[in-house]
Amino acid sequence: MAGGLLGVGGGIILVPFLAGRFKLPQHAAHGTSLAALGATALTSLIVYAAHGSVAWLVAASVGLASAITVHLGVALAGRLSSANLKRAFAALLVVVAARLLWQPAASGVALPAAEGARLALEFAIGAGVGLLAGFMGVGGGLIAVPAFVLLLGMAQRIAQGTSLAVILITAPIGTWSNARRGQVVWPLIPPLAIGAALGGAAAAALAHALPQTLLARIFAIFLLGVAANSWRRAGGPPKPAPSHA
Repeated sequence: MAGGLLGVGGGIILVPFLAGRFKLPQHAAHGTSLAALGATALTSLIVYAAHGSVAWLVAASVGLASAITVHLGVALAGRLSSANLKRAFAALLVVVAARLLWQPAASGVALPAAEGARLALEFAIGAGVGLLAGFMGVGGGLIAVPAFVLLLGMAQRIAQGTSLAVILITAPIGTWSNARRGQVVWPLIPPLAIGAALGGAAAAALAHALPQTLLARIFAIFLLGVAANSWRRAGGPPKPAPSHA
């Protein structure tokens, strides 16, 4: 439902659920979540595409860049302590959410006139999406959707549909990378994928029945919830170093 309504993979909801309810190790929760997200992206994307809400050329360039960096994100997840990253990620989401709540309509920055410069911006967005997808086991829509709205000036629904097209590239590649490390619990994938496919399609239809401004504000509120959860999971503010005086 989250994937179809908001253009995100839904991993930000699925990862804590898999780690909590099913007691999966954190890395296995990330890998299993990413493997299930392709079903959300596929059925939701069909609905968005039927309404003409996908910028296919942007999705191709961003998806290509994300495919390159998702492996790096998976590798980093196995090596780094994520507490400070979660805090920084939470702070970024709060800033983006505040901007979307303040001005939900697409406006975009002054884009470079040169086609090469615009393509470089799309590749930079894709690199960030891939890193996030691999590191946190999510589809990357949390970065892609606001980047498309705020940097490329897309309407909210087109940003969400384009994000789903990118996820359909990123999720299988990230799954393959996780599977090589034994971080996918395959018996869970079929029921998760079926539920994700059904919920994604239904919510994508709902997304096209809502006003764009309301949809953008719903997305912003969702970002604030994700930011609060990310900050909580990081253990709150960084603790000061103990004094040795």
